[in-house]
Amino acid sequence: MTAKKQGVDTQNALIVKRNDYVDVLNKILDEGFCPFCEENLLKHHQKPILHKSKHWLITENSWPYKGTHYHFLFIPRIHMETIEAMPTEVWTDLQKQYVKIITEHHIVGATLMIRSGHTNMTGASVNHLHAHIIVGSERTKDTEPIKALVGFKK
Repeated sequence: MTAKKQGVDTQNALIVKRNDYVDVLNKILDEGFCPFCEENLLKHHQKPILHKSKHWLITENSWPYKGTHYHFLFIPRIHMETIEAMPTEVWTDLQKQYVKIITEHHIVGATLMIRSGHTNMTGASVNHLHAHIIVGSERTKDTEPIKALVGFKK
């Protein structure tokens, strides 16, 4: 059940389980495509595209981390796997789109996490560069941390 093909890593998806996410990734493995490439995104992604800029697709994560108030994905419209491959204008557009989402949703604190490179290093389940905006609740004595896989330690 755990495999890596076409840039999809089900092993990482098994570590922080989120509903039917692994089942969907296995279907994508069977179909053999990159699920974040623009022409494939809506085949299994369950949320609408909120914004489409020249370089980015912005959507809510169909499988958000448990406890998030918001969990957005920023996906480059062309396939790239590393930040090193990202041209300056794509970086600039990422900042512009980030500000747009933060402003629209009146977000006063968020985590911006970028998945770049091999999934066996990043903890990602898709080997297509992408960014997450993760927004939780304000810390109180009754809150718990949001858990996300960001890599591996010895």
